[in-house]
Amino acid sequence: MKQKAGPGKTDLEREEQKVMRVYKDKDVNQNPEGCVEVDKTREPCSMVFIGHVDAGKSTICGNLMYLMGVVDARTIEKYKQEAKEKGRDSWWLAYVMDVSDEEKAKGKTVEVGRAQFDTKTKKYTIFDAPGHKNYVPNMIMGAALADVGGLVISARKGEFEAGFEKDGQTREHAQLAKSLGVQKLIIIVNKMDECKWAKSRWDEIQSGLKPFLNNCGYKDSDLIWVPIAGLTGENIMEKTDKCNWYTGAPLLELLDQVKLEVRHPTGPLRIPVLDKMKEKDLIIHGKVENGTIKLGDKLALMPSGNPC
Repeated sequence: MKQKAGPGKTDLEREEQKVMRVYKDKDVNQNPEGCVEVDKTREPCSMVFIGHVDAGKSTICGNLMYLMGVVDARTIEKYKQEAKEKGRDSWWLAYVMDVSDEEKAKGKTVEVGRAQFDTKTKKYTIFDAPGHKNYVPNMIMGAALADVGGLVISARKGEFEAGFEKDGQTREHAQLAKSLGVQKLIIIVNKMDECKWAKSRWDEIQSGLKPFLNNCGYKDSDLIWVPIAGLTGENIMEKTDKCNWYTGAPLLELLDQVKLEVRHPTGPLRIPVLDKMKEKDLIIHGKVENGTIKLGDKLALMPSGNPC
């Protein structure tokens, strides 16, 4: 018997009823023709690195790619030489993510950098979001695609304070990440080597930041804290022996331990539209939150219900 929409149903609710009827008969577990093969041995995880400008986000991302063997030694040597020629010797790892001439000239991330690497348990897509306040819309794009956030804090004296002030991007990025649905946040306290891995500096940062993150809506169980040195790679892949007071795991191990929210591939398709551009055809940019999509599927653009 065909189900009727009630008299109080909106156009959106009636369209969703149609979609639900289609998905009841659709078995996406059989990998239908047109679907991309999924690596079932590794759980997909997308992570965005956010935080105040110059906290070291691009350097951390670049070092992750280097340590995981995604970037070869020859390319690294090229970036080292390029950074030296520009008088920015310590920026060579950032060039792994900041690839445009504008970013290298300005010494800051402008667009959201994107890269991928695999561990034994997860398949990562990482997003390097810009920290400058002029590029907040680009940061929002990266955060909206992420399962996990990495809030990068600089332990260098004065830099944490600058990011945590009223107009600092540490505050704004944390609030935006929560509002965009980033439920787990890894607080990466970077540049700990510059304060000689002092526990007093760690305690100072944690006591100042934790109440604010709680007020943003993050519970203590949603927060994971880790001290690192992004430029030297200490406590990223292997635990450092310079930080005896820290009893947790290094960054990569912590990432693999994060439990992600379960998605439902057999449910109705949901793709929040984050951006669009017009070339020959209309191209939309979004993240699959629910359901499965394959080549040739007909979609409904909501709330209008127009096919696309």
